[in-house]
Amino acid sequence: MKISIVIPTRNRFSILEETLLQLMREQSNKSGLFEVIIVNDGDDIPDSVLNGYSGVHLLKNKGSGAGNARNTGAEYAKGDIFLFLDDDMLAPPGCIEKHLDLHLKYPRSLISGTWEYSPNLREESLLTSFGRYKVANDYAPVQVRKENLISEGIFYTDSLATFNLSITRNDFRELGGFHTSFPYAGCEDQEFTMRAAKNGFRLIIDNSIVCLHNEKDRLSLNGWLSRQFTGVQGFVLLCELFPFRKETALYKENTPLQRHDPNGLKLKKAIKYLLSFSLFLMILKSLTRFLEIIRVSDNIIFRFYNILCGLYIFKGFRHAYYKEYSMRLAAPAAPQIKISGG
Repeated sequence: MKISIVIPTRNRFSILEETLLQLMREQSNKSGLFEVIIVNDGDDIPDSVLNGYSGVHLLKNKGSGAGNARNTGAEYAKGDIFLFLDDDMLAPPGCIEKHLDLHLKYPRSLISGTWEYSPNLREESLLTSFGRYKVANDYAPVQVRKENLISEGIFYTDSLATFNLSITRNDFRELGGFHTSFPYAGCEDQEFTMRAAKNGFRLIIDNSIVCLHNEKDRLSLNGWLSRQFTGVQGFVLLCELFPFRKETALYKENTPLQRHDPNGLKLKKAIKYLLSFSLFLMILKSLTRFLEIIRVSDNIIFRFYNILCGLYIFKGFRHAYYKEYSMRLAAPAAPQIKISGG
């Protein structure tokens, strides 16, 4: 079987170059086994990033967003299996063979690995308070229940991310590809894998497939806050498609005030609403920067990062919530999924 590796990317040229270099280095003796498809969702990629690589195809995203980019890559792909890889994930040795073997053992399944920060990135991150905050909060090992364990290091789960996700061509076609209405990267992968589970597919994680997360261009507080704002917007749509997700704290704590809300929750929403105004956010960010400069303890500065994170999530959630509400009033039909495949 042949595997098509689909990598969506947007204006991360140096990161993409390292991803390709690692991929080709580790898979150099398997050139006939896979192809690489880069789907560009941003500015033109310099020739220097792709020079010297055979079997690498560059496409322009037919739409916009990560879901559209993956569908675009899948339409072009020639492989029997699609492996969706993020542009900042360094594939480990044996990655391709493990995905192929798992699909032979577990048909009608979606397969993923796990990730951790590269040693160099982790070391660099620990030099700053915000870097330490990200190391402490961005990564948490998946908790495995005994009843979900298949074999050593391999287990079932209820949703997957697409940083290193494989699926057969036929299964991808059956599912109709990724939902294309998600405005930004974030939650389109949850929707895809949750829809797969709903349609009888198994979602499997193999802990021996460990990618190195090479997001060294995303260690700034402002960039991270911006991603909180955009990332949560997909969660609002996810909750419309899977209403049971409305029972989560993330949903309940960021919706407009409800008559039945407990008094404590009403107060929390009111405080978030006031602090999310631009003036207050500017003051909070300036204070946070000052605390970074004078090097207060991590215990204190982490609280400010948490507050800023919560407020940007609140703003992004409310932005998407009211937009979704307006769309429902204008056109009550559910979002349609564009059918795409190889």
